[in-house]
Amino acid sequence: MSLEITRVLCGMIRENAYVVSVAGRRDCAVIDPGDDFPALKRAVGERQLGAILLTHGHFDHILGAGPLARETGAPVYVAAEDAEMLGDARLNGYAHLMGVHEMPGPALQPRAYGERLSVCGMTFDILRTPGHSKGSVCLYLAGEGVLFSGDTLFCAGYGRLDLHGGDAGAMLQSLKALFELPGGVKVLSGHGEATTIGEERARYRL
Repeated sequence: MSLEITRVLCGMIRENAYVVSVAGRRDCAVIDPGDDFPALKRAVGERQLGAILLTHGHFDHILGAGPLARETGAPVYVAAEDAEMLGDARLNGYAHLMGVHEMPGPALQPRAYGERLSVCGMTFDILRTPGHSKGSVCLYLAGEGVLFSGDTLFCAGYGRLDLHGGDAGAMLQSLKALFELPGGVKVLSGHGEATTIGEERARYRL
């Protein structure tokens, strides 16, 4: 299967959103739609938006979810542990000076992830990776060797532990689990540039 992946840099924090589709199909999924609704709409283009997938509930990864869901009717998925964060600024860290969109809130009626999710011709393994938040997940397309890691794993770094739901012990276990994946897996994170599991595994002594 050939994937088409478009990265969209969103908002003041330059969060990475991704529009993902199977080549030749007329539908797509959006992962972590941040604070740039016009750019996200351009990236989706004429395709049908089949799903909005959130790796966790911090504000910079969710502000585009509300406008996209209202305009397209696409369902929003998030881990049950982070669902409460979507409409609560105390929990998701939202600051009015840092975003132009309103928080999506419970009106989205988000759906909880299971172990796998099949949308738009793709099947994502939902890897539970708490640490940055209680409900952080990574979205793994095993057959294509691509991991959307949210704020769990970056190029030369990992997510902050001082925000709501942060847990250093949980993060350590999550990183250990990710480093069990094949070294060639491409890591597309919530911030920064792409890397691989092998490159990141070599940086740590876990």
